[in-house]
Amino acid sequence: MSRESGEAVAVTAAPASHRFLYLLAAVAQGAGPLITQPFVQRTLDPEQWGRVSFSISLVSVALIVILVGLPLIITRAYFDGPDGPRKAASLSAFGILQSAGLGLLGVGAAVALAAAAGRLADDLSTVIALAVVGLLGGIQMCLSVLRAQHRALAFVGITIGAQTLGHLAGLAAVLLVSRTAAAYMGAFAVVVALTSAASLVASRPGRPFAFPGLVGSALRTSAPMLPHSVALVLMLQGESFILTALHGPAFYGRYGAMLPMALGPLAVIMALANVWETAILAHRGDDAKGAVRRIMVEGVAVGVALAVAASASAVLAANILAHDPTIEQLQLARIMPAMAMGYIVFLLGTTQLVAIGRTRLMALVTPVVAVLDLGVMLIPASTGSLFWVGATKVLAFVLLGVAYMAAARRHGRHLMDAKIMVVGLVASVAVCALMLLLPTDFWFGVGTFAAALLAFAAAALWLWRSGRLKAVIG
Repeated sequence: MSRESGEAVAVTAAPASHRFLYLLAAVAQGAGPLITQPFVQRTLDPEQWGRVSFSISLVSVALIVILVGLPLIITRAYFDGPDGPRKAASLSAFGILQSAGLGLLGVGAAVALAAAAGRLADDLSTVIALAVVGLLGGIQMCLSVLRAQHRALAFVGITIGAQTLGHLAGLAAVLLVSRTAAAYMGAFAVVVALTSAASLVASRPGRPFAFPGLVGSALRTSAPMLPHSVALVLMLQGESFILTALHGPAFYGRYGAMLPMALGPLAVIMALANVWETAILAHRGDDAKGAVRRIMVEGVAVGVALAVAASASAVLAANILAHDPTIEQLQLARIMPAMAMGYIVFLLGTTQLVAIGRTRLMALVTPVVAVLDLGVMLIPASTGSLFWVGATKVLAFVLLGVAYMAAARRHGRHLMDAKIMVVGLVASVAVCALMLLLPTDFWFGVGTFAAALLAFAAAALWLWRSGRLKAVIG
């Protein structure tokens, strides 16, 4: 057995506790906006709240463009023979410089456009958000090395620092300094900058061009992921631009208030993806022992569980997230979690393509789905139908997942288990659709939340006693 294959086996045998540590990071990351949003929304006027909501969403998804798939390639490089760790450190340094440069470019462009329109003061929160994106991009490069090294504690600490503490600082700023979106994002940026420095110390990036040809090879692999990344941002963020342009920031704020019902499950998925992606990338398309298939089973189980949990708690959560939510907002909150399963299938499919070095198709698939998504979404957006805007987003991610399942299977049927993926997609959409038929009364929502908790507790107990839970996460 080669050293490379030995390292891959070690990665797939990562301690079960790492999943819980990454989930802890996701819970803490998701808790930031959930804890602060009710206070911020009630402190700021609708215009300023709409700008905060837009800025946070922009930070969450603009990272996808600025990263251009490099964190996956850095993790993959870590297992590239004896020099893998040094190669990963070198690529990480290059990625940090790239993120900083693109962040500065975005800030410069935003300042120039805002100044030309005489709206620099109004758009200051957006300018700060773009600076935050540049900093977070560098942090993600460092995190890609830490997860390959199984340094989950460092990973969790940096993630909490960059996200949870950032939101808490933003809340403190609007309460104590100024009731503006700029104050919120300014405080957020200060915390992210401090965390960025900590991530550099923890991961110790190498010299950017220490290995001749390495950066060029990485860029050739990531180049097709640029149009893919831009298109994915449009799918994740497109409705914010559309609704803001058509109806203004305050109207978008009504939609943005329910967005945590989608972003919360995505945060959990991205936390667990630190285990899933690392194992898939280490195997490079080989699954002789069935380790990658077990990850797929785990992914489907997580996707369905998130759909059930988030949709069942939607009414209760919506009343916490928004003051006196409308029926449409409550139904929007119920349907949004269904996109989680589509995102999981998409994530697994694209990771397999990166693992085998077949990324060219990504330059076509995601843009085509994004164009279809936004084209259809314009219809309900023009009439101000928030529910159908969200439903269109959900269906688009289901389609995206199916497309990448098919794309990966073109290179090997073993790369994606179609049967289990389709079952997960159908079950997730069906659960959220059935929730739409239930009453939207607050106390009924509390009841569905309690019922979901009891169901999960019973399932966890049964899985633990049967040994199946230990088999999956051990």
